[in-house]
Amino acid sequence: SATQEVPPTMRTASVVAAALLISLSSADAFLVAGTGCLPSLQRSAPPPPPGRLVMQQGADSSWNFRRFARTFTRFNGIPFLGPLGKAATVPQPAPQTRGSDAVLWGFGGTSQSEFDNLWAPLDDVVMGGVSVSDISRTPDGKALLKGVTSSRNNGGFCSARTRNVAKPYDLTDYKGIAVKARSSIGMRYKLILRDREGWDTVAWCKSFDLPAGREVDVRVPFSDLVPVVRGRTVSEGALDAGSVYSVQIMVSKYEYDGA
Repeated sequence: SATQEVPPTMRTASVVAAALLISLSSADAFLVAGTGCLPSLQRSAPPPPPGRLVMQQGADSSWNFRRFARTFTRFNGIPFLGPLGKAATVPQPAPQTRGSDAVLWGFGGTSQSEFDNLWAPLDDVVMGGVSVSDISRTPDGKALLKGVTSSRNNGGFCSARTRNVAKPYDLTDYKGIAVKARSSIGMRYKLILRDREGWDTVAWCKSFDLPAGREVDVRVPFSDLVPVVRGRTVSEGALDAGSVYSVQIMVSKYEYDGA
């Protein structure tokens, strides 16, 4: 079902700024309690029935070790190198104030190298899958996420994620996250925050639906986020809003707990 809308007066922190195009077509920021834009995934074939994703042309023909290694080191560093391998974090982008909101990860006003250093695709190749996606910065300061999902090798998800910031954001003065998103096709996405160091930590998730071709303001209170580890819900208290390390946008054939 669609994400519950947060009252307009709710102070949020912008999480993605400048725009993610999930279709993606137009987004300009993630706001903690404000407005921003989420991306969507482009597909060459007609959308499958609700709740299902099918294999499409464009996915890898088999598991790609090089892409796995590139993804792993991008987000996790190279652990066996000790201090020399700790390259998985990035400096915290300075928050930008928009009224009562704060933009944490923005696309506008950043250089291509800064964008590439912060954002990267994170697909099911990390678990043996063959789905493929890419996130890029558009000339008008937005972000475009596009990809192909495949259920081969028990996979079925594509996503874009920021690398962990070296110093986590303290969002205790905010109540939620808001994103403005447009998708080229109507389907369900997941918004994910993480409040711990490391890349394979508890994912605080909220699923939301986007109609085809229409821009939507998605507002999610932190209290609505569900704790998930590798697709399974877990028992946790609540998101630690004083320690937010990263944001992620995902499309998956799974909801939670195998559904």
